[in-house]
Amino acid sequence: MIAIHFEEKLDCSKLYQELANYVQKYQPLGLGVDLELENEAVLYVKYEDVQVSFYDSFHPLLASVLTEFVVNSKEEEWLLTIIEQMFYFTDQDEQHQILSIAKAVLEGERSDLPDIQMFFNRKEFIYQAFAANIEEDTSFYYEPFLTFRLREYGELLIDCVEMAIDEYMLEQDYQNMLENCRQHLRKTTPKVNCLYIVHEDTFTIYDQQFRELTKEEILYYLEEELVFEEGADLQDIMISPLVSMAPKTIHLFTDSPENGIVLSVQAIFEERLHIYPLKEHSQKNHKPT
Repeated sequence: MIAIHFEEKLDCSKLYQELANYVQKYQPLGLGVDLELENEAVLYVKYEDVQVSFYDSFHPLLASVLTEFVVNSKEEEWLLTIIEQMFYFTDQDEQHQILSIAKAVLEGERSDLPDIQMFFNRKEFIYQAFAANIEEDTSFYYEPFLTFRLREYGELLIDCVEMAIDEYMLEQDYQNMLENCRQHLRKTTPKVNCLYIVHEDTFTIYDQQFRELTKEEILYYLEEELVFEEGADLQDIMISPLVSMAPKTIHLFTDSPENGIVLSVQAIFEERLHIYPLKEHSQKNHKPT
C-alpha cells in the first residue's frame, strides 16, 4: 500500500478526487485499485490486481497523474513566488504580465524566443522523480517530496522566469519607444506631405512623386535622438527615418500586414497610415497627394 501524507488538506482531497476519477474510468478495463482518505490528510492507494504487475500497470499511471497534479496545482504559484521573492517584482500587474509570458514559454507558445526547447520536457523531471521514488509499498510526505525531489524542475522554472523577465523588459522598452515616437509626431510639424513605402523582401521608401529616396536623403532627415535601432545598418533602419520626417500620410504596400515593422509603423502613425496589398503598388495608379 502507498501512503501519501499531506500538510494541505485541500491538496489531499483534490488528488484523491483526481485518482478516483481515473480508477472509475479504468476499473471496467480491469484496473484493481482501492483508494482511502484519512482525515483529509493521508491518501492510501492499494493496488489489488494480481494478474498484472504494479510496475507495468498502475505505477506509470500514478506517476503521470501526480505529475499533472503538480503542474496544475503548483506551477503558477511557484512561478509567482520566484517572480516576487527572487526577482523582487512586487507590482501585481507586472507579476501577472511576467507570469503570462513564462506560462506561454512553458507551453511552447513563444517560438519567437531562442533556446526554449529546454522547457518543453519540464513534466519529464516531475514524472521521473515520482517514478523513481514510488514503490508498491511506500510512504512519503508530499510537500517535502516537492521541495527536495523536484529541484531540477524548480531550477527550470527559475530559468523560465528569467527569460520571461527579459522579454517583459524588452516589451516595456518597445512600448515606451512607441509612445515616445507618437509624442514626437504630435508636437512636430510634418517635414514631408506624403510617403509611399513598398514592402517586398525589404522596405523601400518613396517620396510623393514616387521617387525612391536615397540613403543620403534619409540621413538628411534623420534625427539622431530618434535612432533606436542601435547597431543596425542604414539600409535596415526603417522606423526612425519615418518618425524624423513626420509625414502627414503614409501609403504602405505589403502582403505581410503582421510583419513586426509594419505593426510598429501602424502603432506609431495610427490614422496617418494606410495599408494596401502589394499588388496595388503601381506608380501610375498613385498620384502625388
